[in-house]
Amino acid sequence: MPRAITIDDLFRLRLVSDAQIAPDGERVVCVVKNADREKNKYFSHLYLCDLRTREVRQFTSGEVADSQPRWSPDGKTIAFVSNRQKPKSQIFLIPVDGGEARALTSLEEGSIGEIAWSPDGTKITFTFRLTPEQWREQVVKERKEKGLSTPPRIITRPFYRLDGAGYFDGEYYQVWVADARTGEAKQLTNEATSCGSLSWSPDSSKVAFVCNRSEDPDLNPNLEDIWLVPAGGGDLQRVETPKGPKGGLAFSPDGTCIAYIGHTKVEDIWGVTNDHLWIADLSNGTARDIMEGFDRSLGNLTLSDMRDVGGGSRPTWTPDGKRLLFLASDRGSTKLYSISADGGEPVALRGERADITTFSLSADGKCLAWCEGTATQPHEVFTGTLEDGAIQNASAVTCFNAEWLAEVQVQAPEEFTCTSPEGNEVHGWILHPPDFDPAKKYPLILEIHGGPHAQYGWVFFHEFQLLAAQGYVVLYTNPRGSKGYGEAHTAAIKGTWGGPDYTDLMAAVDALLARGYIDETRMGVMGGSYGGYMTNWVVSHTDRFRAAITDRSVVNLHSMAGTCDFPLLPGGDYFRGNAWAEPQDLWEHSPLKYADNIHTPLLIIHSEGDLRCPIEQAEQLFAALKVQKKEAVLVRYPLESSHGLSRSGPPDLRVHRLQQIVEWWKRYLAQDG
Repeated sequence: MPRAITIDDLFRLRLVSDAQIAPDGERVVCVVKNADREKNKYFSHLYLCDLRTREVRQFTSGEVADSQPRWSPDGKTIAFVSNRQKPKSQIFLIPVDGGEARALTSLEEGSIGEIAWSPDGTKITFTFRLTPEQWREQVVKERKEKGLSTPPRIITRPFYRLDGAGYFDGEYYQVWVADARTGEAKQLTNEATSCGSLSWSPDSSKVAFVCNRSEDPDLNPNLEDIWLVPAGGGDLQRVETPKGPKGGLAFSPDGTCIAYIGHTKVEDIWGVTNDHLWIADLSNGTARDIMEGFDRSLGNLTLSDMRDVGGGSRPTWTPDGKRLLFLASDRGSTKLYSISADGGEPVALRGERADITTFSLSADGKCLAWCEGTATQPHEVFTGTLEDGAIQNASAVTCFNAEWLAEVQVQAPEEFTCTSPEGNEVHGWILHPPDFDPAKKYPLILEIHGGPHAQYGWVFFHEFQLLAAQGYVVLYTNPRGSKGYGEAHTAAIKGTWGGPDYTDLMAAVDALLARGYIDETRMGVMGGSYGGYMTNWVVSHTDRFRAAITDRSVVNLHSMAGTCDFPLLPGGDYFRGNAWAEPQDLWEHSPLKYADNIHTPLLIIHSEGDLRCPIEQAEQLFAALKVQKKEAVLVRYPLESSHGLSRSGPPDLRVHRLQQIVEWWKRYLAQDG
């Protein structure tokens, strides 16, 4: 009989990503990541899938992190990024038909962002950010041995650090090119901000990339442009496009156009606006949105604790240049779409009630590979053929989690909709405990997603399954402010956090209570980041929940305006005013203002290494509650963790976090609590 899911299953799950199909369509390489309990680290390796024999074999090994496998145009070699020369990361090459991986590059200590082969197979372009000498591993070690202090940082710019990446210290991702035979590498850009989203011209003569070269990129983050640089180095050429954020560059097969993902609302720094597919015509200097009527945003915007936040995805041209493939988020699904290069209505190819993260197309455009998961199935590699505008013969190639799935009892969520008092549809899911009996009464946990402009959806979520296995009904929804339901739905909470979103969340709880199997005296609420903000808002505006857990949360928008890694720029049409002369609106929408109304026992989880929602947010809330002699516990995680602790933090700290959550709910929501 299947067993209940446990915390320790974090070490059994295999996380599959980055499915890349060979140019001839006969093999797929992917990345498989797992958490190692003994080493307390994540290791990731490349696996090779033969589509003729269906054989899946491990292609790289060792206590390493291998990522970004990319086929050479002739299909004989795979390039990938690896940290096997710790603390340095390098680009490695490995022959597909046998042989050892060899380091192509000999870079100093730093971080490689992305890599791409030139179409003629002679070069590899990549982005690289150098680690300043005083912060390199050996220098830090020597400093400690000598008893010297950590050197100070001299900061002159408002955007000087990024959660998960740390401090920039004047070094940014630049565009490089390496000779694929000799490894000789040359830096092509030297910008005062990062470059990214690389794409080769079909003749291998130029590299396109995105960079904000405006006078003050930190305070004008959406003034991004597409630039062309000769593969051998030289002057940059700007591609004529409207101002606005950009990414996912893809040269057309004939080299006359560049497709990209973006929009033109420069003032939107919060991500409310739908990202669409644009095509820039290099011959006449025009660019147009080819999906103006499509009321969805491109990219994978679905949250899960099984991977990092999905983000954007590069569009892919069919070889004849007539159509493009792309991912977009829709009502909790992340689907693969196709659209004519001339524009029109996108056609959904795959992904209904599923989550697609990456996809790739063979050189002839006939074979397709992608990573797909569902609410009950972690991601695996799938393949199919693209025929007559549809995917045919789709099937799973890998089954890395099959053995584990056969052991455990995974709960399938029930799709759920209700109507808020304003008439808005609230869409979400209900996860019932194993052996659920609607005639009984169950405790409820309301989970609130972060973002705020993201979505919950049809994706495996270990934490949700764990809570259901503990006997709780888990409710998770996409209230107004979420992505996937149209731009108006997303924009409904601009500058009004705690308004329409709160109304929708409470409407979902009320609708579930009406079913009769929830014990109204045993309800909990929890969330992370903006979900933590909403948890704080909920418990400061109602006492209906017996207990709450707020994780990496926003507490005080006023103070966060100066401590977040991204400067919260004043003005625009989001929060009004500013932090120094007109703080009223920021304070009005801060849960800390209402801390005297909080009577609900609160577990506060936060990381010292969180640069997105700094630890001072948790400190303010904890102090306010303790001074008032209210029930609050702060679990403070060390600098090794960041904002993404729940999905990518050190394995032992992820385990500890889940243990705290389980114990808190057991303490307050147990039958005799």
